[in-house]
Amino acid sequence: MAEEINPQHYKKDIETIDAITSQLSPMENIGGLRWQILKYVMRMGDKHGGTIDACLMDIGKAEWYINRLIKYLNDLKKDKSFIDTPSNVAELFKEKKWKMEMAQYIFLRSSIKF
Repeated sequence: MAEEINPQHYKKDIETIDAITSQLSPMENIGGLRWQILKYVMRMGDKHGGTIDACLMDIGKAEWYINRLIKYLNDLKKDKSFIDTPSNVAELFKEKKWKMEMAQYIFLRSSIKF
């Protein structure tokens, strides 16, 4: 499969995601990373015929964004001088109903072919 998780064309003098992140608030950054994670998990296997390789590619992309989110949250925690450190990150998507609907949606949309 020719697709890459973090392809070279995104990397310039400054990586595209770093340029975008530098212009956003902490809550915007957290939300942006979360929607990228959800996007790749929700469409897992929809591309390239739903093969296992396609699923692995999408989950690999989600993992890349999960790792960025973990690093971002750890950096916020360490940087005590950061003025806008959100204290309510967990409130972004807290509703259990939403989480259950998302899990059902992902399960029903799964197009893995074995």
